[in-house]
Amino acid sequence: MNKLIISLLLLISSTFSVAEDIDPFEDTNRVIYNFNETIDDNLLEPVSRSYKDNMPDFIQSRVSDFFGNLRDVSTLANQILQFKVTESATTLGRIVVNTTIGVAGLFDVASDISLTTLNEDFGQTMAVWGVEKGPYMVLPLLGPSTARDGAGLYVDLTSDTNLVNDLDNVGFVSASAMSIVDKRVELLPATDILDQSDDSYIAMRSSYLQKRNYDVYDGNLPVSDDDF
Repeated sequence: MNKLIISLLLLISSTFSVAEDIDPFEDTNRVIYNFNETIDDNLLEPVSRSYKDNMPDFIQSRVSDFFGNLRDVSTLANQILQFKVTESATTLGRIVVNTTIGVAGLFDVASDISLTTLNEDFGQTMAVWGVEKGPYMVLPLLGPSTARDGAGLYVDLTSDTNLVNDLDNVGFVSASAMSIVDKRVELLPATDILDQSDDSYIAMRSSYLQKRNYDVYDGNLPVSDDDF
């Protein structure tokens, strides 16, 4: 079933790879975007702002560092799949240092000794493999994406679930909720800017696509990025 879902998403991506309009589903996307905004305005954003304003900075840092260490595990896997040998070695070093000296990732000791890395996900890996991004999509609850990134996100979420599958139900739900809140706090400055735009949907789409191009090229954008 998992392979079938990924295959269908990749098929959609290939079908629209030559389309001039990056957002052929705009009407549907706007409906989903408005739904996501309603959930965010009434639940995620208030909870995240309360967490940011009331939780001690020390606790917030430990939560961010812990989930950052888990993301490094996913990043390492994708760097290997992208044949980034040097980057893989650095990320492996980060994981070892932060998991041991950093007390299971609660402290980002690696960054203090200049062991830093760029996050990689399976959407970026597929881009390196030559998979076209396909049409722009807004996913329920998950937000902006493309056909390629939607398939990649499914793989990433499945992998993240496997990292915490030894927790009981309460522990798993708690860890997932903390991860979501931590990520939402990180996005607060960006969403504050988007809220000031005349059309936040267009602003979101533009900023997402630009950032994904930046991510795919590791910040070294070519003069023309039509290949991706």
